[in-house]
Amino acid sequence: MPVPVSCNAAVNIFHTVFVLNKHLIFVFSVLFSVSLLFLNSCEEMQVETGISVSDRQVTYQAGQVTVNVTASGEWVLSLYYQGIQDGWASLSQTSGRGSKDGIVLNYDENSTSETRSLYVILTNRGDDYAVTFVQLNEEDSGWVGTYPGWLELPAVVENDDCRFYTHDMKLGSGKMSRNYSFLWDRDNLVSHWVAYPLNKGLIGSGSRTDDWGYDPEVPYEDQPRLERGYKGGYDRGHQIPSADRLSYAANQQTFYYTNMTPQIGSGFNQRIWASLETKVRSIAMACDTLYVVTGCIVDGSTKVAYDNDNREVTVPVAYYKALLRYSDSSSAGISGYSAAAFYLDHRSYSETNVTEDMLMPVDELEDITGLDFFANLPGKIGGAQADLIESEDPRNVSFWLN
Repeated sequence: MPVPVSCNAAVNIFHTVFVLNKHLIFVFSVLFSVSLLFLNSCEEMQVETGISVSDRQVTYQAGQVTVNVTASGEWVLSLYYQGIQDGWASLSQTSGRGSKDGIVLNYDENSTSETRSLYVILTNRGDDYAVTFVQLNEEDSGWVGTYPGWLELPAVVENDDCRFYTHDMKLGSGKMSRNYSFLWDRDNLVSHWVAYPLNKGLIGSGSRTDDWGYDPEVPYEDQPRLERGYKGGYDRGHQIPSADRLSYAANQQTFYYTNMTPQIGSGFNQRIWASLETKVRSIAMACDTLYVVTGCIVDGSTKVAYDNDNREVTVPVAYYKALLRYSDSSSAGISGYSAAAFYLDHRSYSETNVTEDMLMPVDELEDITGLDFFANLPGKIGGAQADLIESEDPRNVSFWLN
């Protein structure tokens, strides 16, 4: 049975509840405001600093791209020009606080005969972050694309004859990963370079498939036909070795015709080159990840091999491997990174193993090839440190040859 309550008592109860509610509302509002301040502070602390450019590579014509900054606290932007040309680009904003999108990078027309590039450098909380920006010359401006930021990639330059491609693979865990990338030359019918990461997990397990075939990503008419090999006595030499990818599907991709070049057999491919491939795998097994660029040089070649349809394939004059080693626990190198390059003329060798005179700094290989290797490394550790790594003499570091 309900207990009767007098009017005065009811008013007193209502007043007490109202006062309590006012206090509770005040307390909750204070707590909510503090929570927002805490969350905002956490959000600022948790920002992962970075920099991006809307287009990493542009034609020779004057224009503009946008730069996006992700940062907490105050930051500064600067431009670092590569090569002898400078002053051909400018930024609409060079300092600020917090994340900022839409900063304009203006660039002049490239009227020279050379492709040119610069680093856009973000300095935030004492650290440098960089992204490469490339402006082609008029001759090379036939094709412009945007490329991944993977550490193994050189600066990619495409034109009417040379196109960039990537193959993916499934790891043992079921996750997808990149297998390798390459710059295909439909005129010379070889890849100028093939780039890929290498470690124990990426090698996987399995055996050689010998499943020679066309690359499904590249028009068949732009590839040589090689099921019976090259005419003229040359081997079908892999650029990413079959033994670097042992899981079935990934290994199949290493037998695509776009991964082949005509190599001298017993004096090169089956001997000193195979020995170098084995050495590269052993280096990869002893670090966290080895980033590899395998390439060939066709400029100046006067020799050709023939595919199964009697089409000419340029025989390279030299081969190389550019290597970027990362080991979190290593005392060698800078920020865990070390770099080296091997360069071999394409001829018959009596040696079984590579020698010290075939080893050089990455900078020296860049001078020979005209390529910018590991173009995304400055964005990872800063331009100054990347320069030191690529100029390091690997002959003074024991693990490159031992």
